[in-house]
Amino acid sequence: MKEVLLKYYFPVFGLALTMIAPIAILNYKSEDLLDMIIGLSILLTLITLFVGTLNYKFGDKFKIKAQKSALKKELFKQFIYNGFEDNGVSVFGYIDDYSITISAEQDYQPRKWIKIIILFNPKLENQFIPRYVFNKLYKEGKRNYSWNSNSLIIEKVYGFKMPKYTSLKDIIEDAIGILKQNNISPIKVEDWNLSIEESVKHYNQISRLKN
Repeated sequence: MKEVLLKYYFPVFGLALTMIAPIAILNYKSEDLLDMIIGLSILLTLITLFVGTLNYKFGDKFKIKAQKSALKKELFKQFIYNGFEDNGVSVFGYIDDYSITISAEQDYQPRKWIKIIILFNPKLENQFIPRYVFNKLYKEGKRNYSWNSNSLIIEKVYGFKMPKYTSLKDIIEDAIGILKQNNISPIKVEDWNLSIEESVKHYNQISRLKN
């Protein structure tokens, strides 16, 4: 239930609040403050429930449709032309042996971005990558980087036009360069999938020891 609220309803509430609150604040009178708060609360609740429910029922379908449509854009055509596979909602391929998945994303702000997922081997010399390595990467990394124990997620935000193929490829190659500098090696998708369970157990054990 919590996940549903956070995924489908909370973004709607946040967007509605940012749109309605400034108008209400600019037009309110001190003697009407209580009425304004009550009215604003009711309006926000109704909008959140109505639009959030539509988002819950149809949001994923709209997202998939938008992602399928995005694959017809020149950016994704270029990746497919250069050997990436069309997965229906994303493209997948290898660059310097690193597994790369690229998809088009958007939210209610509305914000649009290209999501890049780079998989890597969670181990260094048969030992799981130490946390200090990730701490270093967090400190030295870029704002649009999200590090996980076995993957790097990059978000390239854009406006009206998608970034060009060369621009996105440079971003990917730059990230791969960082991985190589830290001796983080590539991994095949099949092996990566097999490593997930062991990785989860390992990092859960570390978390319990810290607590």
